[in-house]
Amino acid sequence: MKDFCLILVLCASVPAWAQSPDATLNKMIAAGRSPQELAAYLFDSHGCKNCHTAGKDGKLGFTKKGADRAQGFQGCISTLKAMTVIAKVPADQRSTTQRQRAQQFEEFGCATCHEVADGKVGLTAVGAKLAHLHLGCVDVEKVLAGKSTDH
Repeated sequence: MKDFCLILVLCASVPAWAQSPDATLNKMIAAGRSPQELAAYLFDSHGCKNCHTAGKDGKLGFTKKGADRAQGFQGCISTLKAMTVIAKVPADQRSTTQRQRAQQFEEFGCATCHEVADGKVGLTAVGAKLAHLHLGCVDVEKVLAGKSTDH
């Protein structure tokens, strides 16, 4: 019982920002980090760098792995748009193509910021926070690839 009480005290003393899905991101926001620093953190820590390079002229480039995986892949934004339709189809009734797109959605890290629930695609807590900061998918790409965002 004593250990349980200690755990409760420790958990209660953790700041709210440290309890969220991405405590490091919250710390960076609280510290007033720039959009470039936030975008770089997201790129490095959420799987983007596995397939992409920082790029130039507002577009990300590809690593070798990314170039190999891109064969037949329709792109991140296209996959997100497709998921708005696929989300309405029960998982056991999806076509082979729909199942592949849903798998890519998970595999390529889209689920960090986007979630499928109740037949819709919405934002996770991390995604909502980034959207509020004007750091959605396209914005992160532009920041990392050297184009400013117009906000």
